[in-house]
Amino acid sequence: MANWELNPGINMLKHVLHLVLILLFSGCSFENQSFEVDDIHLNWELLSNEAIPKQSHEAKFTLTNKGENELEPGWEIYFNTIFLSLSPSSHSEEVIIEHLSGDFFRIKPKADFPKLGPGESFSFSYSSDNFLVKNSHSPHGIYMVQKGEDEGKVIQNFHAKPFKLHDLDTFADGSGLPIPTINYLYEENKNLKLLSQKEFSPIIPTPRSYQWVEGETSIRGDITITTSSFERSATILKGQLEKIYSGNVLISNSGQGNIIFEKKTEPISKEAYELEIGEVITIRASDEKGAFYAVQSLLALMPIEAFSSPVSEFSLNRILIQDEPRFGYRGLFLDVARNFQSKQAILKLLDLMAFYKLNVFHFNLANDEGWRIEIPGLPELTEIGSKRGHSKDETDFLWPYYGSGPDQENSPNGSGYYSAADFVEILQYAHERHIEVIPEIGVPAHSRAAIIAMRKRYHNKMASGDETGAREYLLEDFDDRSEYLSAQNFRGNAICICQESAFTFYEKVIDELLLMYRAANVPIKTFHTGGDEVPKGSWSKSPICEKFISETPDLHSIHDLPNYFYTRINNMFKAKGLQTAGWEEIGQREVLVNGKETARPNPVFADEGFRVYAWNSVAGWGGEDMAYQLANSGYEVVVCNSSNIYFDLAYNMDPDEPGHQWSGYVDLKTAWRTVPLNHFISNERDMYGRMIDLDALASEKVILTETGKKNIKGIQGQLWTETVKGQEMMEYYLLPKMLGLVERAWANDPKWTLIKNHGERKEAMEEDWNVFANAVGQRELPRLDHLFGGFNTRIPKPGAKVENGLLHANIETPGLLIRYTKNGTEPDQNSPLFTAELPIEGKMKIKVFTPSGRSGRSITVHK
Repeated sequence: MANWELNPGINMLKHVLHLVLILLFSGCSFENQSFEVDDIHLNWELLSNEAIPKQSHEAKFTLTNKGENELEPGWEIYFNTIFLSLSPSSHSEEVIIEHLSGDFFRIKPKADFPKLGPGESFSFSYSSDNFLVKNSHSPHGIYMVQKGEDEGKVIQNFHAKPFKLHDLDTFADGSGLPIPTINYLYEENKNLKLLSQKEFSPIIPTPRSYQWVEGETSIRGDITITTSSFERSATILKGQLEKIYSGNVLISNSGQGNIIFEKKTEPISKEAYELEIGEVITIRASDEKGAFYAVQSLLALMPIEAFSSPVSEFSLNRILIQDEPRFGYRGLFLDVARNFQSKQAILKLLDLMAFYKLNVFHFNLANDEGWRIEIPGLPELTEIGSKRGHSKDETDFLWPYYGSGPDQENSPNGSGYYSAADFVEILQYAHERHIEVIPEIGVPAHSRAAIIAMRKRYHNKMASGDETGAREYLLEDFDDRSEYLSAQNFRGNAICICQESAFTFYEKVIDELLLMYRAANVPIKTFHTGGDEVPKGSWSKSPICEKFISETPDLHSIHDLPNYFYTRINNMFKAKGLQTAGWEEIGQREVLVNGKETARPNPVFADEGFRVYAWNSVAGWGGEDMAYQLANSGYEVVVCNSSNIYFDLAYNMDPDEPGHQWSGYVDLKTAWRTVPLNHFISNERDMYGRMIDLDALASEKVILTETGKKNIKGIQGQLWTETVKGQEMMEYYLLPKMLGLVERAWANDPKWTLIKNHGERKEAMEEDWNVFANAVGQRELPRLDHLFGGFNTRIPKPGAKVENGLLHANIETPGLLIRYTKNGTEPDQNSPLFTAELPIEGKMKIKVFTPSGRSGRSITVHK
């Protein structure tokens, strides 16, 4: 009886187990069927785009299941874009599009989102309150996280439908925006003409004076460099000549050489030099710096073909150059926090800077989106802060800002840092080239990477029972409920400056960096603290700050905290022999002007030796004269005008030109026409293409006093890297527009800057621009194809127009080559040269080339 009762149960159990095994191995359960992200196709398309009367655009995503299994709700799609409202209006009730942080967004399906069967699609649209100008501003960095998973997988089959230049022209109709159509470009270039080699400066930057002398100097056989004073520069010259000359290059301390270094006894500045090419080549200077710059000038006079392949002999036109720089500070800023650059890319950039006589490298090593320098004793900064990838809450690394992808171990732009040894090598490499490296670790804002890294350190230390160690470098108040959003749309990016651990952290970082300078045997005089864009509302609901203010007699509100903070930082720096530097905000305070909070120079630090970097010169924003206000008030100022020398700004409004637009557009001419001591004539139009009333602008603003002029120490170009992905893009953004900075940093203001009449000044400026543009087109761009291994310079589109059945074409840098086809195919290096107007025949394409065959993008002209 017992067996009879047991057997049915056993049989039933066997039956159930058999069914379970069938279900497990047959894949009949949809819940457990695998779905490959590669089976997803995601398309994005711009539906509408309006510049006026109110900026807006509408776009659509289409999600298609190309696999064999159902895609169930529960997935999440992540993407990046800077150019989207923080709360875009979703036109589909089934999905949510939400802003997470910075440029990082998430698409989530709601519960009623349909299952997508094989072959099925679902479209959802949204609208945003901005005018979309660039194809690179559309969503990118797309990846998916499937239901129940933590890993992000790239959607390889994502396609964003590009819009064309003629589409943008249609979108912007009636707005007056400077859309760079082929006709627009032709008008921009119409005053340019090809000049002979001796009609423009022999080198860039233009020397203080030069005089052509009759004849040539020919070099063949052994080159002997004779020097008794400038061995360092002679060695550098020898190394460079050996790369471009196939003969022997020797150094001698006596006797007659082909190239002679002489030390000048009469007093001249350390960076001044004379270069004379006569029977022999003679370099005269009073200091290694001047000798070094003479070497760069001599190399710039070498035949361009030598840089592509070593020559066995060469000839140089005879010339006498007497030269020295206008500004002692000639800088270039590079941000590697937002997107990383390799050490080799940095070293190549330093070579480029030295060749063009820039002498300060402002190195931004940390920001919200990344920490890029090893700090011994604080490993979390690089273990956490230097990596970007997918995570739920950024506990172990940062989110993948700027499309850097979900895999933190395979993100060359998002993840990366310099070891202490790397940094020492960079310092030494720069020092050998007479370049000062000024590091920037920005505080109190732009510090989210550091905050997150020190949060991780806190929790690890607390877990091990070390509360003292946990709090030692803590950068936040965990009970802070302040609500704010930074300029780059980050929350919680300002360190809590009301707790001592913030200063302990910053001093630790400073001290470790100073040890690296000592290890490199390189001096450091100035440290850049950032100090910019502290979000309004920071610390307003911090209990720690509330308590700190109440217990500190000199503090009455959070508005007193910036002065407290920079007093502490300045005292710390003074004790270490450092000058305090930062963006213009460290020298400003907010005052009421006509009932509106307005930035004005802060008298508290005017006599403290601060160096401020004046950047916010956007036409119409009110800060066009801030550099001069600060200089007149006693601050040391470096001019960094965003409207002219922010190189992350796109070359123009072409939708295929990458870059920012918030302060307008910057090309070679925009950088070149910068007038550091009279910014009011640096631009004719604002970012919207509207003419600027220069007289009205100047009448409303502060002009430089004689004392103020002495406080302008120099000029610096900036390359922020939100939109810069890798070394090739960095070079494209910098070149050739950086050459305009180079000219203004070294050479005196041209004569046209002194002309009061606007019309006469413009006419003189255009003549001068033609001279400079020829130098770039005939010599600099062709050489840059080969210099230091070659650079990825931007080659411009040609301008064109059709008139009376004839095709006319021109270029912004005369000397480059225009080639064309008549059958609509893409021009190549073998296509015929455009040398004069042609009868328009059907569909013609034209494109600009360098002599070595590199080219830009083509344009199409129809009959």
